[in-house]
Amino acid sequence: MQITGYVALAAGLGVAVLAGVRMLRLHHTARELEARARDTAERVRVLPPDLVEFLGDGDRRVIAVELLNPFELAGKRTWFAGPLAAMTPGLLRRVVYDQAVTQIRDKTSEMGIRADVRVHRAE
Repeated sequence: MQITGYVALAAGLGVAVLAGVRMLRLHHTARELEARARDTAERVRVLPPDLVEFLGDGDRRVIAVELLNPFELAGKRTWFAGPLAAMTPGLLRRVVYDQAVTQIRDKTSEMGIRADVRVHRAE
């Protein structure tokens, strides 16, 4: 009875190891495909997939804005932005972008401009 348990344990470990190896191979393949897709997109100068889904690839015109100094903007608003940026830069960047989106929406609305303001991730 004890031998059966050891055999089952060994078989389970073997399956787990094989599954882990397969997952690593799939992960590596996915990264390679992503890099190849990015290279191809750069060569033909297409929009990132999330923007193509949102905008399509027709004749629409889009104004893109990239915040080049999110930490500086946060530092102007509050004194603890510096330490927060050191500990959680992603969180601080997200807060700054969310506030920027809100401000841009408000200002464009005040000016009578109908705009769809969104945050898109880029590489």
